[in-house]
Amino acid sequence: MKHLAEYKEIIHSCSKCGLCQSVCPIYKITGNDCTVSRGHFIMLRGLIKGDLKMSPKINRYLDLCLKCGACSKFCPVGIDVVNIIAAAKAEYFKTHPMEKFFSFIQKNFIFGLGINVLKIFSHNRKSKKFDKKVLYFGGCSGTVKGSHAVVKLLNACNIEVVTPKFKCCGIPFFVRGDIQNYEKYKKSCLDIVKKYGINEIVTTCASCEKTVKNFDNEIVVKNIFDYIKESNIKLKLRKKCRVTFHKPCNIDNFEAIKWILNNTENLEYIEMKDFDGCCGMNGITKFQEYKIMLKIFESKHKNILATKAKTVLTSCLGCEAALNFYSLGKYKVEDFTEFLGKNI
Repeated sequence: MKHLAEYKEIIHSCSKCGLCQSVCPIYKITGNDCTVSRGHFIMLRGLIKGDLKMSPKINRYLDLCLKCGACSKFCPVGIDVVNIIAAAKAEYFKTHPMEKFFSFIQKNFIFGLGINVLKIFSHNRKSKKFDKKVLYFGGCSGTVKGSHAVVKLLNACNIEVVTPKFKCCGIPFFVRGDIQNYEKYKKSCLDIVKKYGINEIVTTCASCEKTVKNFDNEIVVKNIFDYIKESNIKLKLRKKCRVTFHKPCNIDNFEAIKWILNNTENLEYIEMKDFDGCCGMNGITKFQEYKIMLKIFESKHKNILATKAKTVLTSCLGCEAALNFYSLGKYKVEDFTEFLGKNI
């Protein structure tokens, strides 16, 4: 990964046009230019030149970034904001012990002990054998939920699912700036791929998909919904169900998901307003920002209620947790893969 100083020219290419303000969820709430890309770049340019020093206040503004990538997609020159902010976070991480402490807790108790305890209740399924094989990268979500739904759906597509013991994709450490641990998870994944000799990986989590895609250009990484659409299999729910769908920021191709939503028998799909708007969970790592989180959740909650759907589907563990947090018992939030696996 590049150091912050290596992004000097890219940061300089920002013309401060302000177009990022129109799509940034945090700026829309705060109105503070320090919370949007162009404000970040002004601060980061000062850090690189030596006019500013990395501080908790600057780090706070970096943490407020949701890593949704909306500004990059809207930027006239396509600046990769997420990687630049990760590089800046890495600079802060090196010199601030509390960040290292939180990362230690994250690694050993949340994504370590916590996941290992929860996986006791996971539901796994042995795959049938087919000529085509893929490795299932379940990440934290897959470890907890098991492989039952994935194997059931892909076997229906005549695809054999191999389920190695992959660890976390490392994205929680990447956004915190703990690049050392991120690289360890990356290496662990690549070692497993090499061991099995299968370079095609299927995921069910949008964040895992986007992260693993950046590990190695020779690895083919697809979401499970891409395989279902390519196989052109028609799914049918046992009972009729009205649903809406929240699109995670890290899904670049929504076409396969929309095709399944519109072509599954007994499934009524109602598109909510701003269905692709960020849920607010990713990047908000400090509890004192709960007021900003709540405003984002309230907006999403209102849009979900307007559809009159009692089931909200998504394909990201973070989104699922965020939407469930503010559901207030009005609807149930489920992982799309798990929903299909238990209802067809």
